[in-house]
Amino acid sequence: MDYKHEYDKLLKENQWLKKELDNCRKMISGYENVLKLNEKEIENAEEIMKMYENIVEFARSELILATETAKAQESASQLSRQELMNALARIKELEEQNKKLKEKKVQ
Repeated sequence: MDYKHEYDKLLKENQWLKKELDNCRKMISGYENVLKLNEKEIENAEEIMKMYENIVEFARSELILATETAKAQESASQLSRQELMNALARIKELEEQNKKLKEKKVQ
């Protein structure tokens, strides 16, 4: 009878251990799923970072282009201003010459 009792005790312990093993397997499977999700989250975060880096590089290029455009416009404006000043000076010079010619004509 002692064997029967020992046998029943071992059967119960074996069933409990099987349940415990099954629970551990489920827990490990859950951790594996969480790990896979974390890895995917990291991949997504890295892709987002790359996209932001591309956006920053594009914005930097656009800023450089805008700066160069502004400088070119300023240079063109300065050139136009200088051309205008030269033209006005030339007009004034020509008006002076016309005035002198008229004076000579009247004499």
